[in-house]
Formats: sequence, C-alpha cells, structure tokens
Amino acid sequence: MLAAAYRHRLHWTELVGGDVSMTLPYPWQVRFNKSGITPAPRMDIPVDPALIDDLYERIPDFRRAYEPDGMTPDEFEAYGASSRTLRAFIMSYHDLMGAIRDVTLPNPDVKVA
Repeated sequence: MLAAAYRHRLHWTELVGGDVSMTLPYPWQVRFNKSGITPAPRMDIPVDPALIDDLYERIPDFRRAYEPDGMTPDEFEAYGASSRTLRAFIMSYHDLMGAIRDVTLPNPDVKVA
C-alpha cells in the first residue's frame, strides 16, 4: 500500500506497523518529528465494526473497495480514488517537466519580471 496526501497526523500514526510505503512530504515529516508522538504499531488494531457498517451502508464505492471481490482488476484503474491518484501523479510529473523546460529553455514569448 502507498500512503500519500497527508492531511492529518492519523494518516501517519494509524499506518505504523503495516506493510506500507509512506511518501512523507518534508513539511509533514518536520511536523511529525516535532509532535512528541511516539510511533507505535497500530495497523493490526481492528476498526470499530460500527464504523465499517456505517461506511458500507452509505458509500457504494466503499463497498467496492472493501469487499475482496468488490472490483475486478480491470475495474480498479477506473475506480475514482485510484484514477484520481494516478492522474495527480501523472500531472505532478508533467508539472515538473514543465518547470525544468522553463529553466532550461525559457519561453521567448514570456517576459520575466
């Protein structure tokens, strides 16, 4: 599993101990280092069944992702969360290439202030 897009400390602490690759942005790593939180394995702590039931009832895409046979491998790529993540990674790559292009070969039609 790949953990990215940190927006809260639980996106880090709740995944400790799992077979997870965490791509921590530097500002979040600094925050975590200064937080005083001692990382402890939590990945194997069961989720409250009432929370699972609530999500299962309310969110059809949760059911698709939660159930072992909720999606075929072919459906996974077009699944909303997967598709948005892949698009963001691809867009970031193209943004980086554009920044490099602008440094190495500046656009002659854009005036630099």
